[in-house]
Amino acid sequence: MNPKSNAALRPLNLGTWEDVMEEFLSLRRAQGAAPRTREGYRENITAFFRRYPTAWTGPCRSCLLDYLGQEGIAAGTVNARLKALRPFFAYCVETGVFDTSPAEGLKYRKQEPRIVDPPMEDVKRLLDIIGTGTFSAMRDTALLLFSLDSGIRPSEALQLRPSDIDVHLCRAVIRAATAKTRQARNVFFSERTAAVVEGLIQARPEEWNNTVPVFCTSYGGQWSTHAWTTQLRRYAQKAGLKRFSSYDLRHVYAVQYLRSGGNAFLLQRSMGHSTMAMTMQYLALSDDDIRQAHRTASPVAALFQGSGGGKSKNEEETR
Repeated sequence: MNPKSNAALRPLNLGTWEDVMEEFLSLRRAQGAAPRTREGYRENITAFFRRYPTAWTGPCRSCLLDYLGQEGIAAGTVNARLKALRPFFAYCVETGVFDTSPAEGLKYRKQEPRIVDPPMEDVKRLLDIIGTGTFSAMRDTALLLFSLDSGIRPSEALQLRPSDIDVHLCRAVIRAATAKTRQARNVFFSERTAAVVEGLIQARPEEWNNTVPVFCTSYGGQWSTHAWTTQLRRYAQKAGLKRFSSYDLRHVYAVQYLRSGGNAFLLQRSMGHSTMAMTMQYLALSDDDIRQAHRTASPVAALFQGSGGGKSKNEEETR
């Protein structure tokens, strides 16, 4: 058997893939990987070996190629799978489970960035549908406004505690332990959002104190990004909208921020992007936005400002 084509297991008693996965996840936790990142590893590794139960002791490379090469699979899905499986197999090589990695030589697929830019009227319709009649509705309204106003990641928002939010300064601190990049940062929001969030915090039972996240379940439990997205999609369906996810609010924030003349470098810091390249994808605005920006920033328009919109003096005199 060719180890480079099949990445065969060494004939040692190394346990099951579940055992090795738990060791890998423990290492990633010690290295500071975020809970959502670790959960992504678990989900993708488990999905692969449950689909190909013989891959652990058989031709793992062939199984992986089949898994990533399925018809109709989106590039983003392939990349997400490979992003989780590649470091796991690298760990298997480091610990002597595999001679070579089944993912060796495999590259991420090129994918076009998906920029969400719904009309603000659609967001208003969502708010009208949600309302504030119950604790969960109040939470959803507050979370939607907070996400839209700050550009925070859903996973980061759902880990905020009351002590992280200052409604008087309209500022929230994203702790390093909960930030995706593991770097603490501040996000800011408007007074209207502050009032709604403050109302949500005041509606909480006193016994929850600071141990329960601000945007939690009705019983004080940790709420998940998946549950929040599912809830938003239900609201979107009621509002007659095609789709809407929790991450879409982050997109809307970025696009509206830039459309209103916001600084791209400050946007990068606010959103917690590690590189400007990640922020630049939000600059893919419509032609109307680009045209309007040009009218504002055109050096020739500025040169002839106050002289008939760019017409020369002779042109004005001959009119």
